[in-house]
Amino acid sequence: MKPKLLLSAGLSTSGSTSLYYTIWNNKYAHGGVVKESNYLYRIQSPKEWEQNKEHNKNKKQFSKDIDKPWKLEDVSNIFNTSLSEKHIHEYLHTKVSLEKYINYNLRLWEEVKDNFQSVADFSNRNSQLTGQFMMSIRDELLKYFDIKVVMIFRDPIRKLWGICNRRSKWGEGSPESILKKYIDYPNVNYVDLYERYVRVWGKHRVKFIINEDFYKGDVQPLSDFLEFPISSSYQDIKYLDDIKGRVYSDWCDIDYETWNYAYNNMKWVYENFENNFGCIPSDWGKWYIASEKPK
Repeated sequence: MKPKLLLSAGLSTSGSTSLYYTIWNNKYAHGGVVKESNYLYRIQSPKEWEQNKEHNKNKKQFSKDIDKPWKLEDVSNIFNTSLSEKHIHEYLHTKVSLEKYINYNLRLWEEVKDNFQSVADFSNRNSQLTGQFMMSIRDELLKYFDIKVVMIFRDPIRKLWGICNRRSKWGEGSPESILKKYIDYPNVNYVDLYERYVRVWGKHRVKFIINEDFYKGDVQPLSDFLEFPISSSYQDIKYLDDIKGRVYSDWCDIDYETWNYAYNNMKWVYENFENNFGCIPSDWGKWYIASEKPK
């Protein structure tokens, strides 16, 4: 039987960090020494990756007080492996190749198979993989792994607002001004992302979950997809009681005027979702002060 490889096609400020922690803590999947190697994207788009690295060097330091799961007490071992320094260096710091990606995950599987059901790649850049690129690597990956793909979708305005907060911390301006700058390109075309992956991997291998439903405790859809019981364990760890707010980067609340402006310019996102999936998640498209949101 081939080992399982769980790919996440996550999107920034959508909750993929909490999702990774939840899946890891339930002993379903282990991602190895980092959450986001962005390895497949580096194979696909090496020039863009190098340009992005240079851009990141110029960003201001920010949010040092925001603890993600791997920095928190009792979960600091989330990336612990016994992979040798040689193997880790070869994977992360030498020229990328699909062969190295496969070998790394096979080595990781041999290490974790007694305690986990799958290995995982939770790189957010997986959302930027093109259909053409994925088709070029599909058969080779399926030769070695049973592939599953999960993606988590957050209310489009809330997701964009999280990015605006983060970029504001980088010194790009106020969250409100950044929102207006990016309103025409909000990176929330969930339908396109889902259908792109379905065309390559097949509908039976791809599952999207709704952020707001999942973090209220509706974990059954994910459990059914993974064929493994998942509990909302992030709620059971006292150090993670506010992880969603911290990870999503919502340091500044969105006021009604800004939300209304965003909604009027992003109705197409909600309508597109409803037209393709039959409904709009119940918590989407509503203005509220985050601190006063009903539990």
